Amino acid sequence: GVRGWRRLLKDLALLLAGDVSRRARAEAALAEALAFRKAMEDSLITGLRARDLQGHITYVNPAFCAMVGFSAEALRAAQAPPYWPPELTADYQQRQDMRLASGNATQGPSREGFETLFMRKNGERFAVMIYEAPLVDGQGRHTGWMSAVLDVSAQRRIEDLSRQQQERLQASARL
Repeated sequence: GVRGWRRLLKDLALLLAGDVSRRARAEAALAEALAFRKAMEDSLITGLRARDLQGHITYVNPAFCAMVGFSAEALRAAQAPPYWPPELTADYQQRQDMRLASGNATQGPSREGFETLFMRKNGERFAVMIYEAPLVDGQGRHTGWMSAVLDVSAQRRIEDLSRQQQERLQASARL
């Protein structure tokens, strides 16, 4: 009768409360994991950039923004990357089009990386090393490209200075 129904309702309420509590703990753990991942990405000095299969930027970390001088919003909204030097845009577009045309994550780039030039918002050109890999979602679908970008301009300046000093020493030795 009525007691049976009350007992059933009470049992259902207890089950529901337990389910809500488990779900809240799971959501808190997920939020903590996401916050930790974001803190790691935000603390890197390496620029991170994700692009979709059409080549549009979908994500950049603060280090990438600091490197090029553009906000994440401006980079995501741009039709063409504003950090591409205008005199190299056609070459860079062709390279990107070839990458996108392959459309196959298994034929992705080598893990060796490649050096290229980027341009800061103030117009300064600087050397970067880019390591790029296919971006694959949880179902194994290729959804774009993930890049790690290192500013190697200071290293290149040191190498140039060293080379100039070596040339001067050799010229002095010949005299």
